[in-house]
Amino acid sequence: MAMRCIAALVFAMLFTAGCHADRAVDDGDIGPGVAAATLTVTAEPAQVYAMVPGSVVSKRRAEIASRLSGYVRSVDVQAGDRVAAGQPLLAIDSSDVTGQLQQAQAVFDEAQTNYQRAVNLYSKGVASKVQMDAATRQYATAKASLQMAQAAVGYADVRAPYAGVIVDKLVDVGDLATPGKPLLVLEDEHALEVQSYVPDELYAVLRVGEQIPFSTETSAYTGKLQSKVEAADAQTHTHLIRIAIPAGAGLMSGRYVRVSIPTGEQALVRIPESALTERAGILGVFVVDADGRAQFRLVRAGGKANGSVEIQSGLAAGERIVLAPGGQVDNGTRIAAASGNAA
Repeated sequence: MAMRCIAALVFAMLFTAGCHADRAVDDGDIGPGVAAATLTVTAEPAQVYAMVPGSVVSKRRAEIASRLSGYVRSVDVQAGDRVAAGQPLLAIDSSDVTGQLQQAQAVFDEAQTNYQRAVNLYSKGVASKVQMDAATRQYATAKASLQMAQAAVGYADVRAPYAGVIVDKLVDVGDLATPGKPLLVLEDEHALEVQSYVPDELYAVLRVGEQIPFSTETSAYTGKLQSKVEAADAQTHTHLIRIAIPAGAGLMSGRYVRVSIPTGEQALVRIPESALTERAGILGVFVVDADGRAQFRLVRAGGKANGSVEIQSGLAAGERIVLAPGGQVDNGTRIAAASGNAA
């Protein structure tokens, strides 16, 4: 019985000593901590932009239509094809106009014969001036009708008005073509611009001739503001703006872009991208507190450029952050070698 009491007393003493030893390590900051470079955050004046959607649009766009009525006999192109100026695109069945041409030719031949006879008789004083004028009018009318019929036959073959890309095919063989009905859509791929619609408050700050940034998912560009339309859309109350695309951009018509409208300047916090890290799927940074310990802080990141990222909220100027925390820094980690200042 006495031996069991002594053993219990010794165990209790060892347990208590172990607890005190652990607490001493935690509270006493034994050891140099984790060596990590830090940065003191500053806020600098920067241009602020409002983002609006835009599209790449061709300035030369033609809806190809036939000038005569008839069934489509052949279609020689597909959407996506590049065509040269004057290249055949499609053909309309010209049976009707061919018959009209033959009839017009017969009428013209008769009118021409009558006119020549009238000229001979009038020169001999046999035909009156009234007869001569009537023959002249009939001849002129027949000639005009023949020229119209000849042109109509030429309209059966539809050709490209200029070089470009077929962006839409609206007709198939056997469809009925009528004057003015679009059959194909042709765009000049070398005459592109960005078009966007902006609200009143952004329209007011824009100036024709200024450089406007815009971007795709993978690339950023800057183009000159070519024009802005003062009249607003009646439904959306937005204004159309047109931005030139720099040469060699390699963009195609229909591409979606994000247009950045400059709205002024404000102090922005920017930090190196390497300072951003994720913990449990949450994006943040490690802020070094007054005791030199790292504390994870949730932040909202904005645009990225040249290896740095804008911090829209969660971080203030004057705070110190760990530049590249990696996996060695966690909440409560003591940062041993802090150095560096904000750029």
